Amino acid sequence: MNAPHRSYPEPPVDLLTQSPSPEPAPVQNCEVCAHAAAWRRAYRTGQGTADGCTDHSAAVDCSLEIRNHPHEPRVLGLPVNAPAVRR
Repeated sequence: MNAPHRSYPEPPVDLLTQSPSPEPAPVQNCEVCAHAAAWRRAYRTGQGTADGCTDHSAAVDCSLEIRNHPHEPRVLGLPVNAPAVRR
C-alpha cells in the first residue's frame, strides 16, 4: 500500500565560464606580496623550483597569501629564499 517512487530530473546547473574573481595582484611596495608573486610564477612554470616541476596547488596557496593581505597572522609559510630562475 506504499505509493510508487517517482523520480523527476533536477533542473540544469549553470556553471561559470570564468573564475568569479580575477587573480589577486600583489600589494604595491609589500615584500611579502612580491615574494608570494615570485613563488606563484615559479610554481606555475616550474622555473625556479628545486625539481623544475609545476605545483598548481602551491601557486593557488600563493594567491591566497596575496589575497589575504595584511598578513597577520601568516596564512602560508613560503620558502625564505626567492626562487632560482633557470634560463
